[in-house]
Amino acid sequence: MTKYKIAAVSQNTTPLDFLGNFETIASAIRSREAEEADLILFPELCISGYGCEDAFYRPSVWDKSIQVLNKIKTISPNQAVVVGLPVFVDSFLYNCMAVLFDGKIQGLVPKLNLANTGVHYERRWFYAPISFQNKTILLGHTEVPFGHFLFTYMGFRFAIEICEDSWSVIKPSQRYNLAGADVVLSPGASHFALGKQNIRRQIFQEASRNQNNLQVFTNLCGNESGRIIFEGGALFASSGAIVKEGKRLHFTDFEITTHQFSKEEIQASKARHLREPHPNPFPNEIPGISLTNDPIESTKTPNRLQVFDKRNKTFETKMQTPIVSEDLSQFEEFTKAVSLGLFDYLRKSKTKGYTLSLSGGADSATCALLVSTLIKLAKEELGTEIFAKLGLNETNLLVTLYQKTKNNSSITEEIAKTLSEELGCEFHSISIDEMVSTSVSLIESVKQTKLNWKEHDLALQNIQARVRSPLIWLLANLNGHLLLSTGNRSEAAVGYTTMDGDSSGSIAPLAGVSKEFLLDWLDDIQKENNRFISPKHSIQLLRTTKPTAELKPLTEHQEDEKDLMPYPILNSIESKWVALGMDEEAILAEITNEFPWETKEQLLSYLQKFKKLFAISQWKRERLPPSFHLDVYGLDPKSSYRFPILSKET
Repeated sequence: MTKYKIAAVSQNTTPLDFLGNFETIASAIRSREAEEADLILFPELCISGYGCEDAFYRPSVWDKSIQVLNKIKTISPNQAVVVGLPVFVDSFLYNCMAVLFDGKIQGLVPKLNLANTGVHYERRWFYAPISFQNKTILLGHTEVPFGHFLFTYMGFRFAIEICEDSWSVIKPSQRYNLAGADVVLSPGASHFALGKQNIRRQIFQEASRNQNNLQVFTNLCGNESGRIIFEGGALFASSGAIVKEGKRLHFTDFEITTHQFSKEEIQASKARHLREPHPNPFPNEIPGISLTNDPIESTKTPNRLQVFDKRNKTFETKMQTPIVSEDLSQFEEFTKAVSLGLFDYLRKSKTKGYTLSLSGGADSATCALLVSTLIKLAKEELGTEIFAKLGLNETNLLVTLYQKTKNNSSITEEIAKTLSEELGCEFHSISIDEMVSTSVSLIESVKQTKLNWKEHDLALQNIQARVRSPLIWLLANLNGHLLLSTGNRSEAAVGYTTMDGDSSGSIAPLAGVSKEFLLDWLDDIQKENNRFISPKHSIQLLRTTKPTAELKPLTEHQEDEKDLMPYPILNSIESKWVALGMDEEAILAEITNEFPWETKEQLLSYLQKFKKLFAISQWKRERLPPSFHLDVYGLDPKSSYRFPILSKET
């Protein structure tokens, strides 16, 4: 029984970095893990990068992609290599996978279903053909098959469906399978969201069961272009079972997952279990392209190309290695995803580290913990000298500053100082009362009035946050650092942030998750459930305090949930209003059952307050720093949720 070996490459790309992406692809092809593979599969748009945005409109991007493709095809001509790139054909730009073998481009397969929901916007740049294609195009001076084919190679048949194709109700693989595909390749650019890997497993496991074939998924990994984090995690699913799973959220440039399979086992499963559809929705035959050294086979259809396998070496049958599946809790997923996102943001922006205004609260503490974790994980995966190789001073990667006023309690400064000591990062503490007083006095002279907390509460709160901003920016600039903004999704939803104050920053790593989630995440650490972060005395101190902005006099005992509403209620309303699109009546009925200890009148007031604050805060969300997409939905207007700045609801 002949065994074939497929290598699925999970790759960290950078948009428009054609040289860097080529070097990663070349290194993967030449790696020990891939050298004996018959077929090597790379992710979607791995040559150009997935997140090129409107740069996809540039002809130079298409030309450079083809130039790189022509270099890749000669690296290992005796292996089939499948890579992704944008290709302009006739009047349209397509998202394609290229099949390379024998030093030639054997075929280009365009994506049929374009992702256009949530963080994806592919229809802005790419064209999706309304039906299967089969034609020949001129690529440079070479004629290349363009369309949807069944590739015959070394005795087995494979076909390609690209990312969203695999998620569609009617998958291209259903048609390929009826035409005799043993293997379906699914290269992806599938973004990270909490728990999403379980959905991928279900999709490919069920597709392989239903079609009785081998499904191969591989994915981009890392923070490619700023907002979206990809998680890798290649999958091999065969006849209803996940047989191999690759590493997720890796810090390395690429990871390779390999699997050996037998065509005979797949065909036996088809013979026993495959149900032919009646009526058949796919009556037309799929054209074939043959990558074979059999001259008779190559003449059976006019489309097929004759190529020669020059390896002529015996394939050694080896024992299959077990499934590699790192089972992460949602809190561990969050930890590793944001740490990876921050690491890539740091090295790709070529700055020297992160500066953080450490308040002693949950959000800034979380940011500090995640930067510390990125240092730890990067050293574990890439070697202890990784930061020296990047030209970075490891001891200066995180600098924190506590900016106190008379409205800050002693406990928050103690938390900030203790956490910095536990993490071994640089810590400073300054008083900003004099700057606040000077600012207030200057405006009092302009207005010819004395400001007081009864009449001018909001203005007096905000000036404290705004005075902190230029100071922390100054420190960040002196360090050559990016400034972390600490806001979370709950604050973004209701505008509980001071513009040009605590909203300031280069990147907002927590804006994709709720405050409720972050508090639970800290508690999970203290329960010793997080394999990446150990319990901290500072977190213990922090969780004995109520979340507070500490902008009002201490005698008023300011708390976030008193200013807004309990965070679990806010989070529930937000998800129903934003993610599920429910109306007010339906939301009220749901939260009345969800929070029975609250009166219906109180819940209605919370709901109406949320709706008002959400609508009038859209302009704030438009100005917040870029954030990571982390949950099933987000509020970043540039990548997740678009809402009018002005509307009836404002």
